[in-house]
Amino acid sequence: MAIHAKQCKTCAKTFQIPDEDQEFYIKMQVTKPDFCPSCRQQRRLAFRNEFYLYQRKCDFSGKEIISMYSPDKPYKIYDQETWWSDKWDPMQFGRDFDFNKPFFEQFIDLQKSVPRMSLNVISSENSYYTNYAFRNKNCYMVFTTDYCEDSYYGRINYHCFKCVDFDYTNDSTHCYEVFDAKRCNNCHFSQKISGCSNLLFCYDMKNCHDCIGCANLRNKKYYIHNKEATKEEYEKIIKKMDLGSYKGLQKAKKQTDEFLLTCPKKHLENVNSEDCIGNFLKNSKNAKFCFDSEKLHDVKYATQLNDAKDSQDWDFVAEGSELCYQMVSSAIRMIQCKFCMNSWEGNSNISYCDLCLGNSNIFGCVGLRKKHYCILNKEYTKEEYEEIIPRINEHMKQTGEFSQFFPAQASPFGYNESVASEYFPLKKEDALKLGFTWKDNDKKDYKKQTYIIPDQITQIPSSITNETLACEVCGKNYKITSQELEFYKKSNLPIPHSCYLCRHKTRMAKKNPRKLWEKSCAKCGIKTQTTYPPENPSPILCEKCYLEHVG
Repeated sequence: MAIHAKQCKTCAKTFQIPDEDQEFYIKMQVTKPDFCPSCRQQRRLAFRNEFYLYQRKCDFSGKEIISMYSPDKPYKIYDQETWWSDKWDPMQFGRDFDFNKPFFEQFIDLQKSVPRMSLNVISSENSYYTNYAFRNKNCYMVFTTDYCEDSYYGRINYHCFKCVDFDYTNDSTHCYEVFDAKRCNNCHFSQKISGCSNLLFCYDMKNCHDCIGCANLRNKKYYIHNKEATKEEYEKIIKKMDLGSYKGLQKAKKQTDEFLLTCPKKHLENVNSEDCIGNFLKNSKNAKFCFDSEKLHDVKYATQLNDAKDSQDWDFVAEGSELCYQMVSSAIRMIQCKFCMNSWEGNSNISYCDLCLGNSNIFGCVGLRKKHYCILNKEYTKEEYEEIIPRINEHMKQTGEFSQFFPAQASPFGYNESVASEYFPLKKEDALKLGFTWKDNDKKDYKKQTYIIPDQITQIPSSITNETLACEVCGKNYKITSQELEFYKKSNLPIPHSCYLCRHKTRMAKKNPRKLWEKSCAKCGIKTQTTYPPENPSPILCEKCYLEHVG
């Protein structure tokens, strides 16, 4: 196989373009990328804000709304009901393509003219402070989360009930500070667990119950630090740990973290996947450099995808899509689409579009629904469209825009508001050098904390819900809601001393990076790939040795 090497125009690192990628680019009628896969992904993720919500006015009605766009953003923001209604027409913002100006300049101007929806929330009840959320009830500050109820502070979760501070969690109830949990009940401070109940500080457990500080166990009950115990010993340890005390909780966390570092880890977490390179892949074939995805077939450079084939460079979400390139936050039967964001529901043959639903053969459009043969929100005949598009492609080749994803300044968000900052952290000055914008902290969100939090949860009065607290990590103010206080009291857990974003970052720090390193199996010595970085002290086992270890 021939491999073409290029130097990334952003990071200056050399990256390889194998024959199979070049064949894909020919099929998609695009040129070879000028940026390495990591820099391409960084750019796409800078267009997605999940965590940051603001109060602002709807630009249609003037009423106060919750929005992912801060009031200082130069966009028209409509509340969701208005945006989906027929009270306005996105076609009224159509304009002719100006061959005397770069395309991206014209597109950014269109973006600022066409109204945007305040949040991406569908069919939810009493869940106003959520985003990228579907059919949730009584939820607060949950993101990329569907079918959850009475849950707070979570990301990428499905079908959960009464869970708090939870990420990558499905079909679970009464869980707290869990990460990658499936079908679990009453589990706390645990990661990579399935079919479990009553776990504390555990890692990689399946079908286990009533365990403390354990790792890599299967079908066990009453275990403490991987040693069998009686029910009486287990209950005695629980009482001694005094988890209702913040100091006691921090001590238990520290002891468990030290123990878990000595426990073997599986090199990768792929399930029922063939010829794949990446991690947390499920039911996939020939997925290369993909992460946290399932049902992929012939896909490369992708994250958080479900059910996609013959596509490259895509982050979030896919759902029955194929033949797509350089996409972000787009899903549901997307066919032959490229360079698009926030577009859903049966689009085909669309390019450089934003917030578009159910269209075909459109280019450079924003907010269109079920339209055909449109350019910059202006409709043409089929013959006119097919005559203009080749001219636009030649124009973009002359301006250096052809086959490039949207420039950083087209993102509606500051870099530090976007998902990119989570996986590609940058300081403000470095982000600005790369052309991104930055959202400075609002001083009114950093008031001094005047209330001293008692150590024991039993000492916390209900009046704490009226207090303004300050995060011990970043200093940002946060509040305790009455619903979560009830959860902490029933679970005998102290209230957190940090804001929800810092708590999320602490959990994410335990998730392996989306990078691959070569390591030798700690048991048999065979060379294998892993997402555990070289400095991680845990023993890393290949698939065979790991299965023997947990078997």
